Amino acid sequence: NRIGDAGFLLGLFLLFWNLGGGPHSLSFHEIKAHARSIPLDTATVITLLLFVGATGKSAQLPLYVWLPDAMAGPTPVSALIHAATMVTAGVYVVARSHVIFLHSPVAMLAVAAIGCFTAIFSATIGIVQTDIKKVLAYSTISQLGYMFLACGVGAFSAGIFHLMTHAFFKGLLFLAAGSVIHAMGGEQDMRRMGGLRKKIPWTYWTMLVGTLAIAGIPGFAGFFSKDAILSATFMSPYGGAFLWAIGILTALITSFYMFRLIFLTFHGAPRYDEQATHVHESPKNMVAPLAILALLSLIGGWQAAPALWGGEDHFERFLAPVFASTGGASKAAGGADIAVAASLEHQLMIVAIIAALIGLFAAWWMYIRRPETPGKLAESAVAPYRLLVGKYFVDELYAAAIVRPLVWLSRNVLWRAVDERGIDGAVNGLADFTRHAGSEARKTESGNTRSYASWIVVGAVVFTGLLLWMAVK
Repeated sequence: NRIGDAGFLLGLFLLFWNLGGGPHSLSFHEIKAHARSIPLDTATVITLLLFVGATGKSAQLPLYVWLPDAMAGPTPVSALIHAATMVTAGVYVVARSHVIFLHSPVAMLAVAAIGCFTAIFSATIGIVQTDIKKVLAYSTISQLGYMFLACGVGAFSAGIFHLMTHAFFKGLLFLAAGSVIHAMGGEQDMRRMGGLRKKIPWTYWTMLVGTLAIAGIPGFAGFFSKDAILSATFMSPYGGAFLWAIGILTALITSFYMFRLIFLTFHGAPRYDEQATHVHESPKNMVAPLAILALLSLIGGWQAAPALWGGEDHFERFLAPVFASTGGASKAAGGADIAVAASLEHQLMIVAIIAALIGLFAAWWMYIRRPETPGKLAESAVAPYRLLVGKYFVDELYAAAIVRPLVWLSRNVLWRAVDERGIDGAVNGLADFTRHAGSEARKTESGNTRSYASWIVVGAVVFTGLLLWMAVK
């Protein structure tokens, strides 16, 4: 976050300077009016620096490692700040500053590429997580990547739309995970769950709704926003087939690991001590928010549905006063014929649905139909499995390349050499010199009259010699 803050502040300072340095230079009104006057190279630097801040805040590569660790906090806190508010601030900044980003093709490509690769990177890690909250944590990073992908291809309204729908279903999933943990007496390891479907039905059905939404199953909120992002990625001049293909693969993996969570947690035989663990449904004050969020996860995306049949996207119209300058990038990008674009969007939508269903079927096959399959795969593909379980060893890489060298530098150079030997040495050395000098000077105060008289004579001779030397000169 400090790295992100540094980049964000530098971007603000540079933007402030190039817009005249007035009291309103950083208002969005001024930015929109004068963004085009900023030289292209300068605009690229400004947007990339702002994006560094967004990367740190919204946990994108390479500044994402803090978010999974933050899952140690209380589940309601995770549901609020990690699903709906704090971590989406970076997406909001990029979308709200779209005028400057559209001025720099390099920045747009950077936002799209970072978002896209973060999405699939985190999704692959989520496949092998066993902590129910860690699965959702990496899912959050992946979904944030989708939002940045949308912003990077110019579909800013689609990115904000997914931000909203994600708040519904991810808030639901986190709170439902908290309900599961509550029912299990604090247990978070999905390998020690199973068979909870009938024991906590309200939690099960609401969490299933959230899973269907995030997987992009038709009719649920996530389907509409994810389809808008993927379609815009394929058709936008800032996107292309490569980024779209990675987005589709991410959608498949997302469906897989989310239904893996459902099947491991709620289906199959219980894998916990039923005598020691008294599974029970959560109280009404915990279940009621689940029901509300489940309803929003079901109907929250339908305001964009008419666009699939040639109608109006009401959410895009709502944001039109802000994103009008994007030229409707989320629809018929590049000036394509509307009818052709609509037909292509329907084809892309079918591909996305098929990917989600493949992920669902693969999870069902591996964890319900053939539950021994995951273990066999882990044994046969040891290196890929260890790589995913180790989270690509990014934490270890950071520790080896950054943390330990900085600690060594701080301890041996800054502390022991500079602080102790340099600063403390100089201060303590001056004190020692003063103490020794005073100790030696004190010896002249012997109390002996004959010694004092001798020193007076010596002083008089020296003073007289000095006066004679000055007179001769």
